[in-house]
Amino acid sequence: MADSNFRGPVNSMGALEVDAATAQVYPTDGPSISYQGSAMPDIRSAPFAKDGFLPGQQGGALIGNVVLVADNIPQARTSTQIAAAQVVTSAVNVALATVGVAGVASAGGIAVGVPIIPLGTTVATIAAIAIDFGFTTGSTVANSSTVHTINNQFFKAGQWIVIGNVGNAAATRSLVTQVQSTLSNGTGILISPVAGTTLINVGIGQGNLFGSDQLPPATQFGPAASSASAHSFAGMMQAGLAKVINPRETLCRNISVEGVTSTNYSAMVHGWDLWGAPMSELLTLTAQTTSAGKKAFKYLSHITSGTTSAVNASFGLGDTFGFPFRVDEYDHTQVTWNNVRQVNANGFTAAALTNPSNSTSGDVRGTVQVSTALLTGVLATSISAVATNGTGRLGMTQTFGTWNQVYGTPVDTIPMFGRAQTTATT
Repeated sequence: MADSNFRGPVNSMGALEVDAATAQVYPTDGPSISYQGSAMPDIRSAPFAKDGFLPGQQGGALIGNVVLVADNIPQARTSTQIAAAQVVTSAVNVALATVGVAGVASAGGIAVGVPIIPLGTTVATIAAIAIDFGFTTGSTVANSSTVHTINNQFFKAGQWIVIGNVGNAAATRSLVTQVQSTLSNGTGILISPVAGTTLINVGIGQGNLFGSDQLPPATQFGPAASSASAHSFAGMMQAGLAKVINPRETLCRNISVEGVTSTNYSAMVHGWDLWGAPMSELLTLTAQTTSAGKKAFKYLSHITSGTTSAVNASFGLGDTFGFPFRVDEYDHTQVTWNNVRQVNANGFTAAALTNPSNSTSGDVRGTVQVSTALLTGVLATSISAVATNGTGRLGMTQTFGTWNQVYGTPVDTIPMFGRAQTTATT
């Protein structure tokens, strides 16, 4: 399509337009989409060269590049959430948690058997575990269409969702289902297919199909009624023609290994990041009892023991959380933890620049450590001493650097999303 300059301004009426005395709200109403953001022109540059298209001909500054990227309550960390204490053998996969359990109202939780479509693939695969899963929580009853949620304002009829741990009676799979309606009590929703088991306060995430209510029924010509097939990465939710990240679904964090040992131990963690990119990380215990990873995982596939453990080893979560977009400087962030605003760079680690990434390098987009849990050494820093406890809320805002925003393109995503994740096995 041709480039053009015009006088403007651009007025987007959306649902404010009234037809036949009634405002009409359409599924494609929503925020405008502007590639690489928007710029404010330098008012000293008049007259504007309206008939010219020379690179860099108009001065200005980027605006509107501050994004809320995380806003939820992380689950309380324990040393056994990912894998219970066990003696593990070299080159053998660790026995991960496979059965979903009740969670804490409004807080993230573990979801097992979550379908995802990894980056670069087209077929859903099952992630063994999803971390801090869901934009809200709900309680199910086996073989019932009713789900009791904290607040049903987060749902609308026709919305596809994924409910953690209730896909079967054994609570070993998560359920892809559709909201049929919201109840007038302000908390209930009706779903189909129904839950396979009864669980309290399980995570509810966004499904990967949008606008399915606009497809014709299967009995008519055209495509059959579609179904979601997986969890939507970063909780992407419909916003008119766009789908945008949901800050309530972007929590991702590091993995820890713990055990009482006087010998060295290692294990390779395999999974996917927030955007579905495969990733791996090497965790090592060197005559110590605890080791915490640097990378932020969202989904786990498996953990392979690198050596045979002399005693029981367990795997849990750390208190280091990842940013969804690349962060190069501390002053490009604002973080609040447990209702307290971060006041210095303690706990912040910029995006790792190691090229290519490897199994021991840092997170490719950057992280923030919210508590002193699992930290060792005099240089170890964090926002506070308050560990994740299922009640403290984490809020993260990013200001995109001008270089990151302008230089990030479809053929070079590194400025916006960091270097490619490593999938190394050693």
